[in-house]
Amino acid sequence: MDDLDALATMETACFPPLEAADTEVLAGRIECYPDHFWLMINTDDDDIDATFPAQVEEGTLMSFINGPATNQTDLTDEMFTDPNVHEEEGEWQFLLGVDTAPIYQNHGCAAYLLRRVILDSAISGRKGLVLTCRERLKSYYEQFGFFDEGLSTSCHGNGAWYQMRLVLPRRELDEYCQHLVDEHAEAFEATRESLAQAIGETTSYIDDEDRF
Repeated sequence: MDDLDALATMETACFPPLEAADTEVLAGRIECYPDHFWLMINTDDDDIDATFPAQVEEGTLMSFINGPATNQTDLTDEMFTDPNVHEEEGEWQFLLGVDTAPIYQNHGCAAYLLRRVILDSAISGRKGLVLTCRERLKSYYEQFGFFDEGLSTSCHGNGAWYQMRLVLPRRELDEYCQHLVDEHAEAFEATRESLAQAIGETTSYIDDEDRF
């Protein structure tokens, strides 16, 4: 719970009040699925840190992604409010928030984290990932391998949300996933490219760590 205040500050900065997860909601998520939070932290002591108060022990919180895993196939409003929907062995990784501090936006922070979530989900044996977004952001998520499934049944925070799905490569795809791959071949290829890039980024990070 040490990073709770920073996470709540980030949510407030990134989403309008009806959409942002408050401290209580975030605390419940951390308690139920702590390993399903991905954080990017600026550990450098620079001038930018002072302009955004989302501080964690290691430095300044730049970006974070969170959400439960479950065997459900579609994102529901319940997922935003009830963290107990989480199933650790769930087949689908849902993303409830992709947050980047305004001062760090347009620098690739969310993209880096998304690729890492895709890689971690593949390593965990998930079938894929699901999120919802506004229409203007559909093309952004498509570059990673997500494809548009149309309007979501979710009305979280009001307004129209589009459900986006990404299918992960597996040794054997079930009939449902194989059908999705056949229908969205370009998206599946983009997923493979995201995975390859994430592996390269992770390897590069490990190599840099070994130098110290």
